[in-house]
Amino acid sequence: MPNHQRQRIGLRALFAAMVLTAVFGLGSAVESFLAPPTFSKASDTDHSHSANSAAIADHDAINDHESDHEDEEDHLALTRQAFENLELRMGHVSRGEYWKSILVPGRVVEIPGHSSLSIPAPVTGIVDRVDLLAGQTIEAELPLFTIRITDEALINAQSQLLELLSRQEVAQQEIDRLQPLVSSGAVSGSKARGLRYEVRQLQAREAALRQELATRGMSETAIEQLIDDRQLMKLTTVFASDLPRRNRDPLAAADGQDSFGYSVESLAVQPGSAVQRGDALCTVAYHPTLYLKGTAFQDDLHVLERIIDQRWKITVETHEPGHQHGSDLQLELLRIENHVDEQTQTVQFFLELPNQVTFAREREGRKFEQWRFRPGQRLHLRLPVERWRDQLTLPADAVVVDGPNVFVFAQHHDAHNLAPEESSGGSPSLSLVTTQLASEQPQAASADEPLHDDEHHAFIELEPVPVRLLYRDDKTVVIADDGQLHSDDNIALNNAYQLYLAMKMQAGAGGGHHHHDH
Repeated sequence: MPNHQRQRIGLRALFAAMVLTAVFGLGSAVESFLAPPTFSKASDTDHSHSANSAAIADHDAINDHESDHEDEEDHLALTRQAFENLELRMGHVSRGEYWKSILVPGRVVEIPGHSSLSIPAPVTGIVDRVDLLAGQTIEAELPLFTIRITDEALINAQSQLLELLSRQEVAQQEIDRLQPLVSSGAVSGSKARGLRYEVRQLQAREAALRQELATRGMSETAIEQLIDDRQLMKLTTVFASDLPRRNRDPLAAADGQDSFGYSVESLAVQPGSAVQRGDALCTVAYHPTLYLKGTAFQDDLHVLERIIDQRWKITVETHEPGHQHGSDLQLELLRIENHVDEQTQTVQFFLELPNQVTFAREREGRKFEQWRFRPGQRLHLRLPVERWRDQLTLPADAVVVDGPNVFVFAQHHDAHNLAPEESSGGSPSLSLVTTQLASEQPQAASADEPLHDDEHHAFIELEPVPVRLLYRDDKTVVIADDGQLHSDDNIALNNAYQLYLAMKMQAGAGGGHHHHDH
């Protein structure tokens, strides 16, 4: 190989060696710059161990503090304002009889053929006057309609009766005149006997004409008036007394009300309307007694049959505003329909529903009444299934179900002095609590030191109490008598779920007595 080639190869090898040396040197410098410093002094090592020990000690102290307040986090502290905003009702668990039941829908209906009546026109004629308004309550002696008679047959029957009465009077007068002469022998008795026979014939014809007038729509009162006045009746009046009499409503009678029971639903005529005999003048309603029609599934037929057999009462939940559950009715089952609906597989049953007037107003001599129950109104019917004795019950709104856990909110045992007591009217009495809170106010050291506001202090403290749920419906829960609740425990009877949410929020905010719901 030539010398110049050997020189070039040597230069290249030398250059490569220099580059590698530079790269390794730069890598070592970067590593020494980025690596964390190490200390070998004993004092620094001891200081690191001390810092770690302090951190562990602080963590243990926090855990101990949380453990000390573990029970407090399960307490719910409410201010007076929060208590009143929730409208909490406090009370005790009830022990007694409980009816397991089925809730089914019901609807108020009229009694066919009894609750709705049509008043017909008694004669053919022209409506001369209407004395009613729609919705008006009908009084017993109230005139309803006045009709001008245009029935030719009725007018002819009246004319025949008046003519017959005149002939009868003439014949009777002739008999009275001949009677002394017959007694003296001056006149033959055969003539008098002929006149008496004629009078009897006229009387028989009078009775027939009376019946004809009655069948053509004239009332007995109108016929008697026709005979007394000896004038054709041009007008006839329809009175409420012509309506069938009903038994008085027992509920209305108990309230001192004596309602005729009928009210005008609709008017079919107006003054000037031409009517034929039998045409409807108006429709009236009779609602002192109605039907309550319930609907149950075919599988519940045995329950209905047992109710009839045992003569159990069915509870009717009225859900009337301003009324408590005490306004619910207890009614007997009247009958069960003898067929099942093919499409819905349901069966209907009926209860007799007594009604009562809730409001009456008079205006310009007319009375308008409002009934408690109205056809078409929907109600809930609770069918009794089974009776349980000696059970602990609470309102359904007093229980919270959280997965497998069920609990109620009871007053904290260490805070009985803050609990509102349930008064006789069902609302909490706040006077005793207010006095107690005022007595706990710290005395101000000076005029510049303000007193604390009661609204920011705990008014009542509640704690969840676990219970075992035996049965629950939409109104009531049955809980096991396992010693978790006692007869003297003061329990929140409503809004338990809202209290549950408030307790969760309070626990998330730190728990303890230092956080109150406002």
